[in-house]
Amino acid sequence: MTLIKQYVNAMLAKDSKALSDLFSADAIFVDYCPKDAGQPQISAYGAKAIDMFFRNRFVFKKFEIFDPVIVSDTQVYYYAIYNNYHMRAVATIQDFSEDGDIFRMVVRPA
Repeated sequence: MTLIKQYVNAMLAKDSKALSDLFSADAIFVDYCPKDAGQPQISAYGAKAIDMFFRNRFVFKKFEIFDPVIVSDTQVYYYAIYNNYHMRAVATIQDFSEDGDIFRMVVRPA
């Protein structure tokens, strides 16, 4: 199963641990979409930070995705809810670590 499919499955399941396991220890995750909702952009550095960030969001029901469409091995479109603000987003794996984990992922408004 591709990393992008595993990413989608972890997001749909709201499983922060499964999500963070896809990323390298020194990964970079940036999500620009919240800026359109008048919120700060999301930046998390490292798998542990990604786990902590999404665990918080999932537990307090501040983030979820729906209707994902995988368009390649590195890109998926989906609708996202950021604190009750709905928008379409595109998540792109931009770089991989030497071990094949996600090193850099960026999410932008679509």
